[in-house]
Amino acid sequence: MTWKVLSTKKLFSSGLFTLKSEKCELPDGRVMPRYYVMDFPDWVNILPITKDGEAILVKQYRHASKKEHLEVPGGSMDPSLQESFLEGARREMLEETGFNSKNIVSIGSHFPNPALQSNRMHTFIAFDSEKVQEQNLDEFEDLSLYFCSLDKLKEHLLNGDVDHSIMIASISKALHYLETQKKI
Repeated sequence: MTWKVLSTKKLFSSGLFTLKSEKCELPDGRVMPRYYVMDFPDWVNILPITKDGEAILVKQYRHASKKEHLEVPGGSMDPSLQESFLEGARREMLEETGFNSKNIVSIGSHFPNPALQSNRMHTFIAFDSEKVQEQNLDEFEDLSLYFCSLDKLKEHLLNGDVDHSIMIASISKALHYLETQKKI
């Protein structure tokens, strides 16, 4: 059921983002003249949990929505760094929170928006996270830390306090993992 790409035209490219238009042949022979795809590198995010069992989240302003969102630390993989997804998640956690962990588990990946984007989101949980430094934010990153119990995190998810769909998916995966592993 895959489509055959007949041609690709790059429309725009900036930093880690490329917009392209593809002419595609569908399995039944129909030809779609333009299908728009946004290429991004894969993304990572991570749910740090302290030794005391508190989740570490970030409150971050997102300009497109014009509001602050409750999220887990994360970001884009930078291909120039040639790091693994785990290394990228650890780097993002350290930069955004100042916390590190020696016990990080991958809980899978998902597509943020497979209708338009080519990338995946890789999600991790960091157990026994400890503060090892101050935050080291990117130049235009503006976020604050928020600590809560895992029960409170579940409440935030269910009552709509977490309203960023990628975070909803990643936090849901994390909570499911924690419940099935009898961690909560």
